[in-house]
Amino acid sequence: MQTSEIIWLIASTVVLFVLYGLARKHLAAKYLLLAVFLAINLVYLIWRTAFTLPTVGILSLILGILLLVTEWAGYLQSVVFTILSWKPFQRKIIPLSEFQELPTVDVYIATYNEPADLLKRTIAASQMMTYPKNKLKIYVCDDGRRADIRQLTESMGAYYLDRPDNKHQKAGNLNHAMTKTDGEIIVTMDADMVPRANFLERTLGYFTDEKVSFIQAPQVFYNADAFQYNLFFEDNITNEQDFFMRRLEEGKDRFNATMYVGSNALFRRSALEKIGGFATGVITEDMATGMLLQTNGQKTVFVNETLAVGLSPETYADLLKQRDRWCRGNIQVIRKWNPLTIKGLSFMQRLLYMDGIHYWFFGIYKMVYLLAPLLFLLFSIYSLQTDFTTLVMFWLPAFLSSQLAFRRMADNKRSTIWSHIYEVALAPYMAVSVLTELFFRKSIKFNVTRKGILNNRRHFLWRTSTPYVILLAMSIISLIMIGIDLYTPIQLYDSVDMLYINIFWVLYNAVALVMALIISVERPRFREAERFDVTLEAELQDSMNDRTHPIRIIDLSEYGARLELLDTKAAHLLSAGNALTLSSGSLRGLKLHKHWVSQQGKSYYAGVSFEDVTQEQYRALVKILFVDAPDIYSSREYVNSTLLNATSRFFRQTRAEPKQSERQSIRETISVPGILYFADKGKVETTLVDYSLSGCQIELRKPIQPGLVLRLHADHNSFRESDVRVQWVQKRGRKYLAGLRFLTETADSDTA
Repeated sequence: MQTSEIIWLIASTVVLFVLYGLARKHLAAKYLLLAVFLAINLVYLIWRTAFTLPTVGILSLILGILLLVTEWAGYLQSVVFTILSWKPFQRKIIPLSEFQELPTVDVYIATYNEPADLLKRTIAASQMMTYPKNKLKIYVCDDGRRADIRQLTESMGAYYLDRPDNKHQKAGNLNHAMTKTDGEIIVTMDADMVPRANFLERTLGYFTDEKVSFIQAPQVFYNADAFQYNLFFEDNITNEQDFFMRRLEEGKDRFNATMYVGSNALFRRSALEKIGGFATGVITEDMATGMLLQTNGQKTVFVNETLAVGLSPETYADLLKQRDRWCRGNIQVIRKWNPLTIKGLSFMQRLLYMDGIHYWFFGIYKMVYLLAPLLFLLFSIYSLQTDFTTLVMFWLPAFLSSQLAFRRMADNKRSTIWSHIYEVALAPYMAVSVLTELFFRKSIKFNVTRKGILNNRRHFLWRTSTPYVILLAMSIISLIMIGIDLYTPIQLYDSVDMLYINIFWVLYNAVALVMALIISVERPRFREAERFDVTLEAELQDSMNDRTHPIRIIDLSEYGARLELLDTKAAHLLSAGNALTLSSGSLRGLKLHKHWVSQQGKSYYAGVSFEDVTQEQYRALVKILFVDAPDIYSSREYVNSTLLNATSRFFRQTRAEPKQSERQSIRETISVPGILYFADKGKVETTLVDYSLSGCQIELRKPIQPGLVLRLHADHNSFRESDVRVQWVQKRGRKYLAGLRFLTETADSDTA
């Protein structure tokens, strides 16, 4: 090291400790200055070492350049993140009373193949939004052209729209709806997003400013995503999308750069018409539409409240497919509407949109970090060459300051180690998505994310986990080679210092790879609808003797509940199988079907499903569960979220038989021929391979679409025919295995 470098290094270390000691409440500014100061050192070090290798080969040169570019890219992203997170930005509430006359509102619920029960929930909640009914219309925009969806929509008093083709997919669907409606304000809702009662009350007032073109509320998810669910970590980490949907969108709003995310958004019709409607020609039409609506001084607003809740992808494989679509769509946007050249955007809007597109290159950057130490240890391909002391002195202060800065600005809504895990888990797939979209422009089919998935078995995603297995195997081999070099006479490497550097690097990456493998173990999902923890006082009524008994509802969905029985008489009634009804508040006379009753200590509990639910009862359930439900999502943080805790929780919980499986009907292995009847009068021969009172699995030669409602005929015990919904489809050799859920009763399903 040169004398000037030593002086610079000492100064950096002194600044680190001085600023840390002086920091009180406002840490962000100090950490930013320190991060900039030390990042310059780090970049300089990499620049100096990457191009002074004693024996630079072409591969080493390429890897060194990639590492340098990756460092610069990461640094630029951290600068933008700091700008966005510097200070929370909150808008003043503008009530509806500011309008001289309330505008008319059209709600578009775009759907393609989502199940009817998801749509029913969204329609019902949309109709219950607090707003004059003569100024609010609900439209179901069905690109699947399904007769059952038309019937459902019209039976609920909403409007059904379809079109003869699927041109331009979702954007085309919404544009077609614009030609058939005339509301002054257009609200877009995904089929699984359920608005709260105050959705319009908390958003619409901002349109009193004539320059406001659209308003975005965050997408908030009430179910656990694949990371939370497969790790049994629902209460310890937030949904992986929450950080963007809440913290980063809030930061973008400061610079009038709020991103339209496809749902939970309101548009001024006249503003949409000026840009030709929703943007077409790209997968992510939402991002492009929002950007075009921010040109020429138009304003956008982000309302950082839980105003609608929906379903995030329920399996890890589906999450990867969704992110692949988003990644490709962002690259398509920059081809068609380059934020740097499009007219009417401000400097900060251009910067933030380019940063949003640039974000999707993280897969390539993370793969460079994953491969660089492995290529050195396995193949002696250098990416940098320095001594251990020099690297630590320059790198460690920058690393520590970045950790502290992120912790301060993320406000316990995300941690750096979990960001590392998320990125490593997605990196191999996002790298492929970027490269294929950039160089091959492969056309892909727009796939709607599956919702309402059921499976009764734990299974490992072998194909999905292949990149992690390969990288982890390379890491283990590398560590073995390091051990051989350090503890045997065999010398595999020239520099011990380089080994120390790469030991940390490999271990840091290996931890994330192990977590990615764990996340690839899919937990069983026994319920099509999420159950919500509630505490509702209720009454159980015996229709035979007209007596009521007090009970407590402790979890609830539209289809069933778990009850705490407050006296032994109620338990005896359920055990006896009497015809019973449930009432609680506005929910009256709900017929029950018992599935199990159990005693825990002196308390009795029961699991029930609901039968013959009327439309009034259904609306009461949706009102309790979604429309008037308390906001439990905004305050969620990372709590006891250490990797040790996550790993421990996974191995403790995944070995145990899930409680839900104890309550399932016994699944019988069979081999019975059957026939599937389609709505278009077609039919397919199939074989039932197992059967329970709630569903079955079938084997067939051709794939079928998940979400379809079909008619199944088979001669087995008391079962003859039933309407079924296709829950999932998997390829097994030359055949396909599908899981079906019965939609009509097939036999007496009482199980105590």
